[in-house]
Amino acid sequence: MKNYIDLIDGYKDQMLEDLKKAIAIKSVAGEAEGDSPFGKGVQAAFDNMLELGEREGFATKNVDNYGGHIEFKGEGDGIFALIGHLDVVPEGSGWEHDPYGGEIIGDKMFGRGTIDDKGPTMAAFYAMKALKDSGFKPRKDIRLILGLDEETDWKGMNYYMEHEETPDSGFAPDADFPVIHCEKGLIVFDVVKRLNNTNKSGLRLISFEGGNAPNMVADRAKIVITGGDISDKIEEYKKNSKHDIVCEKVGDTLEITAKGISAHGAMPEEGLNAITILFEAIKDIEFNNSEVNTFVKFYNDTIGFDYHGERFGCGFEDEPSGKLNFNVGKFKLNESEARLTINIRYPATMQEDDIYNGMDTIVGPMGYSIERLDHLAPLYVPKDHALVKVLMDVYQEFTGDMKSEPLVIGGATYARTVPNSVAFGPVFPGEAAVEHQADEYISISGMVKATKIFAEAIYRLTK
Repeated sequence: MKNYIDLIDGYKDQMLEDLKKAIAIKSVAGEAEGDSPFGKGVQAAFDNMLELGEREGFATKNVDNYGGHIEFKGEGDGIFALIGHLDVVPEGSGWEHDPYGGEIIGDKMFGRGTIDDKGPTMAAFYAMKALKDSGFKPRKDIRLILGLDEETDWKGMNYYMEHEETPDSGFAPDADFPVIHCEKGLIVFDVVKRLNNTNKSGLRLISFEGGNAPNMVADRAKIVITGGDISDKIEEYKKNSKHDIVCEKVGDTLEITAKGISAHGAMPEEGLNAITILFEAIKDIEFNNSEVNTFVKFYNDTIGFDYHGERFGCGFEDEPSGKLNFNVGKFKLNESEARLTINIRYPATMQEDDIYNGMDTIVGPMGYSIERLDHLAPLYVPKDHALVKVLMDVYQEFTGDMKSEPLVIGGATYARTVPNSVAFGPVFPGEAAVEHQADEYISISGMVKATKIFAEAIYRLTK
C-alpha cells in the first residue's frame, strides 16, 4: 500500500475545484419537478456528485433520484457508511461574497454549502479516493451515501434506506470534532390562530412575514400597515434598541423592515431574530383587531428573545444533553390567519409528547392550535462505545488535542438514519460556527486535515 495520508496533500487543488463546481449549484430542496423529487437544483448537485464517483472509478447507484451512493467495494460482508448531504438551506441575505461563487480568500472558500455539507461530503469522498488509490482492500464495502433533503423533511433518505441494505455502522461528516455522541430530539410545528377582522377602519396590520426556513434564525421580517403612521414610535424603538429597522411609506401603507442575523436553528443564540425584533417593536401599538393585539402580546410574553423555551412551557434540560433549544424560524400573518413556525431541539432523555404536553399548558388556554410538522428522535451513543473510542483516538493522534470530550449538539444529522453511527467533524474546536449563516465558508487547511482524519478513521474501521 501507498501512504494514503500523503496522497491527500496532492489532491488539494482538484478537491477545491470539485467543491467550487458543487457550490455553484443552488441545491435548495423544493417542489418536485418532473423526475426530480426535490427540484432541479438538488438533482443537478446529485448528478454532479455521482459523475465524480464514476470519474474516480467507484461504483455508483441512483435510487430513483431520492438519494444514492458512491461505493468502494470490499472483500467481505457488511457496509460502513459515510452519510453526507448535497442540499442546502436558502442563502438568505447579508452576504459580502457570492453565495454560489466558491470564492477563495486566504484559507477560506465561501459559499452556501461549503461547510454544510458539500465541503465535508467532498472531504469524505477524497478520503475514500485516497484509500482506493493507495491499494487498500477494505474488509467491508465503504459507501458514501448522498442525501438530498437533510435540510427539510428527510423523505429522500427514508426512501433510500427503505430500498437499500442497511449499513452496519458509520459516521456523518456534518458536525464537529472530536465526535458527536448525542444529538437532541427535533420537532417542528406551527402555532396557528385564525383571525377575524371585518373592521376596515383605524390602524390595520395587513401583513407580517419573516424567516426563510424552520431551522434558520430569521434574518429578515417585514410588517405592512395602513390607516395610520407609527414611524415615530418605530424610530424611537430603533434608537433605544440599536436594531436595524427601516420604515418606508409605499402608497397608503407603511412598510417596516427589520434585519437580523442568520444562524443555525440549533444555536439560535448565535443569531438575531428579525421576527422577534418586529414583535418587540410593535408591543405597545394598538391595532384595530383585538385578536392581532392579543397575538402580539402572546409572542412577547411567552417567546421574546428566549432561546430555551423558558416561558413557553418547555424549558427542559437533562444531564446528558443540557438545555432545550428553541428557534422561531418563520412567521406569516395576514388578516385571516397568524402562523408561527417553531423548531425545537429537545433533551435526549425526553419524549416528543413531553415537549408538546409542556407547551400545551401555555398555548392551550389561548385557544391557539399546534400543528405538528416534523419529528426526529434523539441519538445517543455512550462515550465508551467502540465506534466513539476509535474516532476519538484518530482525532487525538492527528490533532494532539487530549482535552476535548465527545460532544452533544442540538443539530440533527443523518447519523440518526444508520445504526451504530455518530457525527464526526469537520469543524475543529475553537472554529466559528458558520453553517446557515451569511458568508458561510470552509477552512481549506481544515478541510485537508479533516480528509486525512476521515481516511484514517475509515481505514481503522474497515481493515
